[in-house]
Amino acid sequence: MRRCGFTIIELLIIITVIALLAAISMPVFSAVRHRARMVLCNSNQRQLLLCFTLYQQETGVFPYGFSDKGLGTTMQEPPGGWAGRGIDKTGWWWFNYLRNISDISLDKGSVIWCPSRNIGDPGDARNLLCGNYGVNRSVCKDAQGMTSCVFSSDPLPAGQVKRPSATLLISDSGYSLLSWMAAVDTGGAPFENLARVSSSYIPGLALNQTRGELISNSDAIMGRHPHGMLNLGFVDGHTDCRHAEFLGVGIDCTDPAGVRLPSLWTPF
Repeated sequence: MRRCGFTIIELLIIITVIALLAAISMPVFSAVRHRARMVLCNSNQRQLLLCFTLYQQETGVFPYGFSDKGLGTTMQEPPGGWAGRGIDKTGWWWFNYLRNISDISLDKGSVIWCPSRNIGDPGDARNLLCGNYGVNRSVCKDAQGMTSCVFSSDPLPAGQVKRPSATLLISDSGYSLLSWMAAVDTGGAPFENLARVSSSYIPGLALNQTRGELISNSDAIMGRHPHGMLNLGFVDGHTDCRHAEFLGVGIDCTDPAGVRLPSLWTPF
């Protein structure tokens, strides 16, 4: 008499094999998913760099990284409303200026939002300023309005950047504004807005492990993309993928200021 179906032992063997195959394939699928997000992130930055290029051609200068100039008098609320939450400064950010000459959306999932975004603070889950992309404040200056810092200046003409192919413009970042101060241990705060010190960081930089306020932040400690890699955009419009330590700044004892700034961070 011909037997139909499987025995209990055969079923258990099949289930075990399927479970083993699933266990083996899950890390592969996860790696592919992270890689796809990294590629999409790079594509986002390419589109943003095109917007920066269009802005330069239209105005002759880079957009402000942040401006509160005229706030309360002549400054109008940007389309879509003020970005950030209560502890963020009120004003126009670099992406608000880009929207003046390009049709980019600020909605979640658009090119402004990093697909690998990892926000631990529930209060910042909807905050565009946190965990996406940041601009180099040495290039996209702060307006000289109510805010005042070492990066406060008039708009920087594109022609003043001596090494456009080697000067950072935009990067995966903990906050919408990024500077060399987050890349070097000077003993000072990396961001003058003390309420946002824990948001100002380069994802995956080893230095972050010495900052107590970042210890529980997986984006800051583990990094944004696999193997500590970051997507970077440069002034000349090209993108690159580099390890977070590429953005690190060394200490030079021969420099009276104690800080040696590579051309990566400085336009001059």
